[in-house]
Amino acid sequence: MPGEFDFIEWIKTQQSPSDLVKVPVGDDLAVLKWPASDLLLVGADQVIDGVHFDSAVHSPRQIGRKAMNRNLSDCAAMACLPAAAVVTVALPKGLSVDYAKELYLGLKEAADVFQCPIVGGDTSTWNGKLVMSVTIMGRSAGVKPTTRSGAQPGDLILVTGPLGGSMKGRHLTFEPRIHLAREISKTGEVTSMIDLSDGLSRDIRHICRMSGVGARIDLMHLPIHDDIYDIQREDWRTFDHALHDGEDYELLFTATTWTGEQPEAWPVGEITEGSDILVNDRNGLHPLVPKGWEHAF
Repeated sequence: MPGEFDFIEWIKTQQSPSDLVKVPVGDDLAVLKWPASDLLLVGADQVIDGVHFDSAVHSPRQIGRKAMNRNLSDCAAMACLPAAAVVTVALPKGLSVDYAKELYLGLKEAADVFQCPIVGGDTSTWNGKLVMSVTIMGRSAGVKPTTRSGAQPGDLILVTGPLGGSMKGRHLTFEPRIHLAREISKTGEVTSMIDLSDGLSRDIRHICRMSGVGARIDLMHLPIHDDIYDIQREDWRTFDHALHDGEDYELLFTATTWTGEQPEAWPVGEITEGSDILVNDRNGLHPLVPKGWEHAF
């Protein structure tokens, strides 16, 4: 019966040569040749059955793609290029090796789009649900990393695409905005950036907290995704979806100015002095209550 080591041997057959990766999967550690001119950026993200996906509904390849793309989206948030990834998987006992291979192929499909080799990791089985964790390594490649801490009063707040309704399936099929993020950062106008994973109403708070500023979001300026257009445009619940749903994986950024000559983005508000985060809607200006995703402890 195939086991862990058979799976590892199969993974080795999926590896491709790379100038960056000198020793790939197979040893205790991978060996990467890092350009002296590049900054190294590192992050990790986890997906859990029943929280980020439903293994009874979603295919293992879909799950693998999402697990990798969430980390690639973090690269977009800081305008870096993915360089390599390490993946750990805790498989429920009884799942087949074929299921594990499909998970890996989903991870690899997403990573290959951005020439990001999977250089190592670990697999195990247990009595719990499926859990996957990806550690991503990125490189600056000539573009200064964009952080959350540079927003200033008077800056515009912008998003790179329509929001809301991601749970209709887009949370599994989104495309990380890596190349767009680098174009945006190269303009020299961007002061802070984050990817929209937890919902605009919550993610704008990360920028404000790190930058020591407040914000005003203009509700009528939010771009609405077609995924929620079965709700009438005049129904204000539509805007709730755009503000709070999360997992849109568009970029939320601030900029000193933005014109039609720069990459397409939608102005949705302004950075303000102080610490208040407000929304301007049909009832006027009032506090924006965060309703996006937050893990409870």
